[in-house]
Amino acid sequence: MNYRLAEQITFLLLRHHYVVVPQLGGFIREVLPASYNADKAIAYPPSAELHFNQELTHSDGLLEERYALLLGLSLRRARLVLEEEVKQLRHALIQMGTIELPGIGTLQMSASGVVSFVPQPSSPATLGASYGYTSLTLPRLAQQQMIEMIETAEVARTAPREKGDYILLRFSKRALGYAAAVAFVALSLIPWGRGAESERSYQAGFTPTSYSAEQLFGTATLEEKKPEVVDIPQEQGLQYCSEQDNRYHIIIATEPTKERLESYYKQAVSELGTKDIQAYCSRTGKVIRLSVASFDSSDAAYTFLNSFVKEHPSYSTAWVFRNN
Repeated sequence: MNYRLAEQITFLLLRHHYVVVPQLGGFIREVLPASYNADKAIAYPPSAELHFNQELTHSDGLLEERYALLLGLSLRRARLVLEEEVKQLRHALIQMGTIELPGIGTLQMSASGVVSFVPQPSSPATLGASYGYTSLTLPRLAQQQMIEMIETAEVARTAPREKGDYILLRFSKRALGYAAAVAFVALSLIPWGRGAESERSYQAGFTPTSYSAEQLFGTATLEEKKPEVVDIPQEQGLQYCSEQDNRYHIIIATEPTKERLESYYKQAVSELGTKDIQAYCSRTGKVIRLSVASFDSSDAAYTFLNSFVKEHPSYSTAWVFRNN
C-alpha cells in the first residue's frame, strides 16, 4: 500500500533521526552502538531500531521537501499530494486494522483508535550495511603472544640508556683522598658532646616530678567521649532491570552508558516529581532505556502517553516500547 510514501520515509530515515508523517505520527530511528561477540570473535558495526510515536503529528517539512524535489512541484502542491496519500493510508488502516509499509514495518490500529507499530527486522534504515559498515573478524591474541609483547615492552623500558644521556665527571684518586682527609678533620673539630650535655641539663630542669605533677594537675582522669553515630538513611537511586516482563513501557530516554542515563534520571525526578522510574537493559546489552511507567496493554500505554506529553511538553519524544 502506497509504496512511494514508504520509500521516501526510508530515504529520510537513513539521513535523519526521525521523520514525521503529518496527521499520522513520527517514525524514530534509535541508534545502537557497535558491539563485539567474544565467542565468535566478530565485531559488529553500529545498527538501529525503529519506533513509532503517534503524538508526533506536526509536520517537520522533510516529506514535503522530498516530494517537491521528487515530483518537481512547489512546496504547496507537494504538501497537497502528501496529504492525499496520508489520507488514503489512514482510510485503509481504519478499514483493515493493519497495514504494512514495505521496508519499515506494520501499523496496527486498535478499536479505540490507538496506532501501534511492529518494525521490520531487516529494514534498510536499521542495517549497518546501509551506511557502508560491515562486520569484522577480530580474533583475540594468543596468551603466549601477549606475554612476549609484555616482556618486550618491559625490556625496552629497563634497558640502559645511551651515554649521551649522562654527564661523566673524572676525578683523580689522590684528590679524592685529600678531600676525604680534610672533611674528617673538620668533623672532628666540631664540639658534638658539649652541646648535647647542655641540652640535656636544660631539658631536665623543666621536667616535673610525679609528685609535683599530682599537686599541679591532680589525679583525676578524663573520660574519653566517643562521637555519636547517627544513621543517615540512604536514598534509593535508579533501579536497573534486565528481565523481559512483556509489558508496555513509556520510554523517555535511551543511552548506551549508565553515566549518561543517570543524568537523565536526575533531570526527570526534578521535573516530574516522581522517583518511580526504572531502567531496562536491552537483550543485547547495547542500550539502556529509562521508563516512567508500564502497562499490561498497548491501549492503556498509549492513553497514558497522550496525557503525559500534554502535561509535560518537554517529553514529546517519548514513545511506547514493549519489553519482550
